Amino acid sequence: MTTPLSAPAPAPAPAPAPGERDTAQPRPALAPLNGLATLALAYGIIAITAGIFPVVRQITGSLAVPAIILAATGLANARRLNGTGTKQAALGLATGLAALAINLAT
Repeated sequence: MTTPLSAPAPAPAPAPAPGERDTAQPRPALAPLNGLATLALAYGIIAITAGIFPVVRQITGSLAVPAIILAATGLANARRLNGTGTKQAALGLATGLAALAINLAT
């Protein structure tokens, strides 16, 4: 008795005839991103970490001011992009201001 080692491969789909349209659905458009808001949040988090740990502050310097500036421009872009990144920019502004307060207090 012999047993097949693998099942036969399925036949390929027939090619569309000339003039027929491909029925594949187009991909949906991606929502626009607010990179400045994301960068402001990242800078704010790093600035707070640098404010808490002085060793990190010597490496990074003060990133609180760039975080605040990026958050302000991120909020302006969020209005233009119909609200995309508003929360990230607001959190970036809050973390930037908190980091600035920590840096000025220490």
